[in-house]
This record gives sequence, structure tokens and C-alpha cells, in this order.
Amino acid sequence: MTPFKEGSLTVFHGKGAVVVGVEKEKIRIRTESGDEKNVRAKDLVFLHGGPVGILPVAPPPEPDWNAVAELISGETLPFADFTELAYGKNDASAAFGAWLALQTGVYFKGGADTGVEALPRAAVEEKLAALRERETERNARAALLERIRSRAILPEDRRLLREIEAVATGEAPGSKLMRELGIEVLPAKAHRLLLDLGVWDEFVDPWPRRFGIETSAPLLPLPENADPAPRADLTAMRAFAVDDAESNDPDDALSFSDGLLYVHIADPGAAIDFGDEIDLEARRRGVSCYLPESVGGMLPVAARLRFGLGLTENSPALTFAIRIGDDGTAKLEKWMLSRVRVERLDFVAAAARMDESPLREIRAGLARFRAFREREGAIFLKLPEVKIRVHSGVVSIMPSPVTPERELVADAMLAAGYAVGRFAAENGLPFPFAVQPEPEIAERGTTLPEMYALRRHAGATVVSTRPGRHCGLGLEPYCRVTSPLRRYADLLAHYQVRRFLAGKELISADEIDRALAMSEAAAADHRKMERCADEHFLAVYLQTHPGWEGEGTVIEITDDRVAVAIPEFAYVYKCRYRGNFRVGDVVRLKFVTADIAEAKIVFHFAAPAKKEDI
Repeated sequence: MTPFKEGSLTVFHGKGAVVVGVEKEKIRIRTESGDEKNVRAKDLVFLHGGPVGILPVAPPPEPDWNAVAELISGETLPFADFTELAYGKNDASAAFGAWLALQTGVYFKGGADTGVEALPRAAVEEKLAALRERETERNARAALLERIRSRAILPEDRRLLREIEAVATGEAPGSKLMRELGIEVLPAKAHRLLLDLGVWDEFVDPWPRRFGIETSAPLLPLPENADPAPRADLTAMRAFAVDDAESNDPDDALSFSDGLLYVHIADPGAAIDFGDEIDLEARRRGVSCYLPESVGGMLPVAARLRFGLGLTENSPALTFAIRIGDDGTAKLEKWMLSRVRVERLDFVAAAARMDESPLREIRAGLARFRAFREREGAIFLKLPEVKIRVHSGVVSIMPSPVTPERELVADAMLAAGYAVGRFAAENGLPFPFAVQPEPEIAERGTTLPEMYALRRHAGATVVSTRPGRHCGLGLEPYCRVTSPLRRYADLLAHYQVRRFLAGKELISADEIDRALAMSEAAAADHRKMERCADEHFLAVYLQTHPGWEGEGTVIEITDDRVAVAIPEFAYVYKCRYRGNFRVGDVVRLKFVTADIAEAKIVFHFAAPAKKEDI
């Protein structure tokens, strides 16, 4: 016969419930939440016959459970007797208290229907110790949360905050601490909390880790030069490596002799080969990592030190001898493994020697090459460029203007890429060609807004074994061969050149395309990451220059949004606007605020100052 009757105290799904009716096989109960429902007897635990009116039932004060356990040691008591022994009575509230004591599992085992036994003393002590430990942990956690809320963390808290750092760097999707603090688990929210707590300062750049990009050179041993091929001795030829003063990976140099432009390129292929460990790591990285705060090579540091041109008295090189015709076309006359003696010049020093030999002759030939590119429809964008650097806790922003000596180096590298690409295509060599489709707009104006629009509508360059036209450069075909220390596609081209020169089996088109698929995806991630890092440190710079004011040019207006190019920072500011701006207006801007965590910079506008007249 069922013990359930109206007013009985039961347990349903771990909570107290009172029976309000019994009908055949169904028992109607009222739960602690006030809901009524029909359930089966097997779904209930009977505690007491009642009567019970109000839920939840409040148990009496707890007895000394140690003493109760000693009294029943070695026995099994019916649940009613256990309740009577513990509380000196057996009413509904005492029965509920006895049931709660059973649920803790510390002193007793059993159930309301099976009887109650006391656990051995050793087991009780072990469980009590575990409870005390959990209580200590709960108190410590609560104290930590309070210190975080009050922004008063202790040095020893740092290790406990690593889970928040992992969210800020995109390395972990969740944080229990942030959930307990009621903070949305997002990288920007974690970043802001770390700044508020002083765990991070503004110079911590989260973007490399968010993109999963390593910022230091690979720690792989560089084999000794394994290539026994002879090298042409070109050390008597004057060769100049022209680059920024701060450059530490010189991978190209220029010479001129007998009417030929010589482009000497660093030759890491002397120690690295397609498919070896260093190659696979370089392929995974795609390019070297250039950040405002650091530079990390695609290749081991030893590769730069051994093969960087001009870093040693004589440097191994892969040399392309190019004839630039009267019509400006560049033709590869010969290529060779060489040894060169290179003098390094920064752009300032090169500017003072542009009218001296051999830069004078190189400049004249490259002027014809540039004119050829113009006739072929090359796009010459003159957009502001800057270099953002961090040294000793100071952010600097330096303009990187287009100058004759910079154009000289760029044109020489393009001439080499065009000449080598022509040879590879004409001779059917599987090669990494760079192709860019025509832009989506036909206008090629010279104002700043027109040039930004042209860049915005230009198609992405695709590197693969299929030759074609690079519309931006006005060259067909074109390949990148002049930066093997810092760009994987160039290193891949070098592998193929070396095989061709040695008469070895060439790397197949399928192998090249597979390698490029990995390296170009990585290179694209690097470009995105570097843009984010530059913007991060632009925000840091502006925070230390709170009174900054300057000019910007309106380059685009769409609906209620405006884009303004700020040449001083090579930065395009986008925002909602109200006003009568027109594309081409030059406006006065004033820096308002920068939110580093949210990667957001805010300027205020003044009225248009003048029409942009570049």
C-alpha cells in the first residue's frame, strides 16, 4: 500500500514537495515553486506523512552529526528512527533535515527507503577535509573577484589572470573568471580589463597572437652551404645595397657594367632547399614579420647574417644581368651564382650619389623602363606612407615619401621580376608568377581621392604558376625574385632558378602551387595583422599627443558615412557625419580619444578648409 496521502512530505527531483491528491496510479504534488503536477510514485521519495502546508520546509537546527554517527556506528536504522535520534522528534521538518544530511554524504549513507548507516571515521575525516578545502577555494575565489572588481589585484593574482589574457589574445574562447564577473567574453573586453587592472599597458600588442603569427625568427639550425656550384667573381664590380637606414635584412644590390643592369640578390638557397625543415617553416610563415615594436625573420637569424648583402666583406648572391633596351623593355641577358662586394647606402647617402657612376647609368636605364611601363598602362599611385616604430616606450611616426632613390630601387626590382618572368614564361619553366586583374573602375586620376578609389577597386594580386598581366605594374609576365630573405614566393623562385642553372629536375607546377597556397594565405594574414598593429600603435601615439590637430582629405562619401585620409599618419578615418562635405574637401581634424582595447580612434571635424588639389 502506498504511503503517499494528502499532506505527505516528499522529494521530487531533489526538492521538497507536498502531496495534494492521490488518484489511482497518479499522485498530484505541489513543488517548492508552487507548480502542481501529476507524477508517478516511483518518481518520488517519501519522507514523512505530514501534514505539510507551506513549502519550502525549514529544517530544525543541525545536531552534532559526529555524536549521531557514533551512536549508530555499526547499525542500520530505519529513516524514521534516524530522524528521531538526530532531532529528538520525527515531524516533517525533522525528516527533511535528516534527508538533507544524507545528501551531503559526509557522515552517513543510505536513503529514506533503505535505512541509514554511519560512515567509518576515516572516511568522514577525508570528506570533511575536502569540504574545508573547497570552502577555502570558494573564499579565495570570492576574494579574487572582489580584488578584480575593486581594481586592487595582488602580484600573486597574475597567474590566475592568464585565462583572461588568453581571451584577449584570441588563444582561448572562454574565461570562467570573466563570466563570474559578468563581463562578455570577447577579446576587446578582456583587453580592456587587463588595461584597467594594470596587467597590460598600452604597449602590449595583442594582434600577432590573435592572428596566430610568430614574431620571432625560427630557431632552426642553418646547414652549411651545401651547394658546391662555382660562383662568378664579381667583387671588382661596384655594387650598392640601397635601403632604409634601419634595415637589417639587405637582400638586393645594384651594379652597372657593359650596358647591363646587374641586380644581385641574397642567395639563401645555397643552404636551404625545397622541402627541407627550414623551407617548410618559411612556407608556413609566408613572409617576415614587420611590427612597430619588432621584426621577426621568415628564415633563421643565421640566414640573414650569412646571406645579407654587405653584412660580410664578400657576399654570395644570385645575379641577374638585365639589358634595358631603347624602348624600355627589360631582357634577361644572363643569370649566375656569384660573389659580390656590396656597399650599403641608406636613402640619404644614395640621394647624394645619384649623379655618380654607377647610379647615374642605372637611373638612366630605369627611366626608360618606367616610361615603358607607363605606355603599358601601369598605375602609379602616390599615396602617403609612414613607418610606425616603438623604441624605449616611445612611438614615433616617420613619413616615407616617394623619392628618386626609392623609385630607383623599386624600378630595378621590377625590372628584374619582369626580365626573369619573361625568360621563365618563354622557356616554359614552372614559376611563381604574380598576376593582378584590371581595376573595376577605368578612371585613373591624380587627386588623392581618385588614387584611393583606384586602390580600393584594384583586384588582389594572385601568385601562381599561371603567367599573366599584372595591371598595376604594367608588366606581363611578372614574378617576385628579389626578396628571398623575407618573402617565400621569392625564395621559391630561387629554388627553381638554381635547379635550372644546375641542369637539375625542376620543381613541378603542382608542387609550386601547393607551396604557394600555404605561403600566400599566411602572407595575407601577416598583412592584415600588421595593419592592425600599426593602428594599435597609432592609437598609443595619439594618447601621448592629446592636443593633435591636422588636416585630412575627404576621399569617399557613402550614405551617412565619410572616409577621410590623414596623410600625416597614412590613415583613413571613417565615421558617420553631418555636414556638407564633398569628396576632395580638406578638413581640419582634432584628436578626441583613442580606445586601444576596441581599436577605435575618434576625431572631430571642423568646417571644410579648402579643395584638395594634389
